[in-house]
Amino acid sequence: MFWLKSCPRCHGDLYGNSDNYGRYIECFQCGHYLTAAEEAELRSGSLHGKTNTLPPVEPVRVLAEVAV
Repeated sequence: MFWLKSCPRCHGDLYGNSDNYGRYIECFQCGHYLTAAEEAELRSGSLHGKTNTLPPVEPVRVLAEVAV
C-alpha cells in the first residue's frame, strides 16, 4: 500500500513492506521508518496526507483487458 505525501518527516511518499522482523512503513524519499504511534495515526486516516489505493477488483479488470 502507498500513502502519497504522508511522511511526517519530509512529506514524501510512504509504502508498506515486511522483512524477517515484521511489517513496517517506510518513506521512499528520506528512508524514515514510522514508529508504532505514527503508523497507528496513519492507518486511522488522521494524517493530512492522501491514501491512494486501487480497489481489489481494479487490477484484475485492467489485466483482463490487456490479456484480450
